Amino acid sequence: MGTRRSVALELAAIGAAALLFVATFRVRPAYVDFALAGVAVALIAASAARSRRLWDAAAPLPRDSADREAWVASGAFTAAALLVLVGLAVWTSARVGPSLAARVSNWHIVAAIAVYFPLALLQQYIFQRYLLGRLLQLRPPAGAVAITAIAFSSVHFPRWPVMALVAIACCVWSTIYYRSRNLLPLAASHALLGSVLHFWVFGDDLLQSWLL
Repeated sequence: MGTRRSVALELAAIGAAALLFVATFRVRPAYVDFALAGVAVALIAASAARSRRLWDAAAPLPRDSADREAWVASGAFTAAALLVLVGLAVWTSARVGPSLAARVSNWHIVAAIAVYFPLALLQQYIFQRYLLGRLLQLRPPAGAVAITAIAFSSVHFPRWPVMALVAIACCVWSTIYYRSRNLLPLAASHALLGSVLHFWVFGDDLLQSWLL
């Protein structure tokens, strides 16, 4: 069986299973996401050698400076995104409680970022390392990045505002990973922005919701 055909069948099976799960479990506790991410990575890790071969065939090897460039690009994007989120936080806090001061001063965000980082790393591994590498066998980079972003945002269904923001962020993260193959700066950006979105924009205590 050719590589393109085997990849297409593999992704079709995964996509069907994911759609079935999303349609069945629209609302689920956070620990379910943690457990599912762990199971998914355990299964995907079994195909790590195949993933490496697919990436080597689909994209140029990173330059020696790729790691530094990945951190710089991820940091620049994160800083710009934070400015947008701060603006959204000011807007939402003026309309619904809690106040902006209460949101920003909640120290739980520090712990949430630390807890969020492993989950973010798992998600980046699944979507960037696994999914994007296979999509590059079927589509040019721009199309593969776009499909990865749609798939990543669907994980947050049915939270439509989050899905829209995640789709934009994933396009940037996928582009950075395509050039560097470095997941760490992406996971750091994901954990920070995800926590700020929940604590400052939505006024939700993400850590408390995880512990309930």
